[in-house]
Order: sequence, then C-alpha cells, then structure tokens
Amino acid sequence: MRYENVCIEGMGYFIPEKVVTTDWIEEQLAPLYKALQVPLGRIEHLTKIKERRWFDEGVSFSDAATWAGERALKDAGVDASEIGFMVNTSVCRDYIEPATAVIVHSNLNLPATAGTFDLSNACLGFLNGMIVIANMIELGQIEAGLVVSAEGVREGQIKTMERLLSNPPDMMAFRENLATFTLGSGSVAMVLTHKSRSKTGKKLLGGATYAQTQFHNLCVAQPDWMRTDSTTLLKEGLKVIAAAWKSFQGELGWTNDEVERIFTHQVSEKQRVLGLQMLGLPEGLDYPTLITLGNIASVSCPISMAIARDEGFLQDGQRTVMIGVGSGINSVVLGIDW
Repeated sequence: MRYENVCIEGMGYFIPEKVVTTDWIEEQLAPLYKALQVPLGRIEHLTKIKERRWFDEGVSFSDAATWAGERALKDAGVDASEIGFMVNTSVCRDYIEPATAVIVHSNLNLPATAGTFDLSNACLGFLNGMIVIANMIELGQIEAGLVVSAEGVREGQIKTMERLLSNPPDMMAFRENLATFTLGSGSVAMVLTHKSRSKTGKKLLGGATYAQTQFHNLCVAQPDWMRTDSTTLLKEGLKVIAAAWKSFQGELGWTNDEVERIFTHQVSEKQRVLGLQMLGLPEGLDYPTLITLGNIASVSCPISMAIARDEGFLQDGQRTVMIGVGSGINSVVLGIDW
C-alpha cells in the first residue's frame, strides 16, 4: 500500500497511575509456585517485565480512550467538529454492544456526520485503524480522522489468579496462563489528516501486511482468561514479522540503513531483541516500554512512539517504522517520514 496525501497530525495517550509490580503478582501466586516448585521471579526472568499499570476501579475502556482522544485532538490542533471518521481499535470493550466507538464518539462530541465503529484484530488493531483512516483520506472521503484504543487488564489478571489458586496445581495451566501476567493497561490516540491541511507534514507513506492464519489457535482469550502457547507463538510470530518486513521493503524501497527510528509491538524482551536481530536492525533505534508498562496489546506500538516523541527520542525528519503483530498471526509494517 502507498499513500500520497496522508499525514500524522497529532497523538495523545493516558497511562494509569496505579503500578502493579511483577513481584506483587507472584506474591499472590506464591501457594501455586510452592506447589509446582517454581522459583519466585519466573515472570520477570522470562519477560524482563518489572511492572504494569491498572486503571482505577470504575474507569471504563471508553473513558480511557476518550482521554487519549482529547489529548490527540489538542495536540493536533484539530477541533472535534473537523473529524470525519473515528475508529476504536482495542481488544477490550465496554460491552458486546453497542460498540465502544459510539461511546467515545459521544464523549468527544464528534459530529453526527462522522462515522465510527470498532475494529478488532488483537494487538494489531491500532495499525489496522490507521490504514482504515488513511484509506479514507487518500480516497477523498474525509479530511481528518481519529484512531483510539484503550486496553485494561485488572479484571483478567485478578480472575486468572483466582482460578489458578482455586484449582489443583497444574503446570500446564500455569504455562498457558503465564502470558496473562505480561499484560498492562493504557490508552492512545492518533489524528490523521490530508496533507493539504497538515501543519506537521509528517507523512504516512504506506506499508505492507502479512498473515499466517493457520496459527490462530496459539493465543486465544476471553475477557477473564487467556491461553497462550508462548514458545510456538514467539517462533512463528517472528517469521511473520520477517515476511512482512521483506514485503514492506519491497513496497517502499527502504533499506535497513535508511531506517532511523522503529517502534514495535512488545510481548517480551526476548521477542523484541530476536525480532530486531531477525530483521538485521541494531538496538538503539527502537524505544522499548515493556519493562515498566508491560504488553498493552494494541496500545503498545503507538504509545511507545508517542512517548518517544515527547521525550525527544523521535525527532522531525526521521525515517520511522511502526511494526505491529497480533494473534492470528497477522503483521503490519508502516513507514513514516516523520
């Protein structure tokens, strides 16, 4: 895919104040660890994640997405009345129906003429949402659009701890549920506009997709549980990312040496490092947030980019890549002239 008329005009994010350490989670699971003879520190040893965040009780996913959306609109200098379409891309939803997107639409007071819907594709959703809005801008259907996402893990992690502790100790169940405790909470949003009205000139140039959907059973989840074959998912997921990267380079004509900044979906430190090695990219170009924020599903990649911008790591004019991957397995790679 290639774009000639799409710019990233603004970003916003919200990080909950409540910190939940990996040590605390393992303290809750101590009876299970003892029964299975698993040493404390297992989660951090495997993933390097020290902590993640929880939203306060009573905070809905639409609330968190709204806060990020408000910040993105302010950052872009775009009024809500100018938005032509909004996509909510989170795994987490307030309800089965109505769509969480319509609640955020109402909260932001977007115009009645601005369409909206939920888009779901596991951890890849936000980049898919960017493509939807970019396509609409490129086709001349809208001049400005908004992508939002909010992910939260309080309920899922509490329910998983309760289930593991209330059932007989089972090593297989422990392994299958371990990835649940890598997850974190947060929200992010992005405003995209037609280049004719952009003040930033930060062009979304295009990208590529790749899928290996025969692996759809490696990570499956409901709101209160998740079952993951982490070893196989890591192995096959890296292959999908590598294939998407090859397609991306063919589409945009970028070489590795031309990439100045890269932002990725982050599952574990091992996955991040192996991914960069497989693509032939050096460490130091990316901005990992995994250790303190955990895996925030669809929020991880874009929030890392937004924080990096605010911290001065991402600077004007840099050739930037966003790499997303989600259970299924799907991957998207997008190129930006920042």
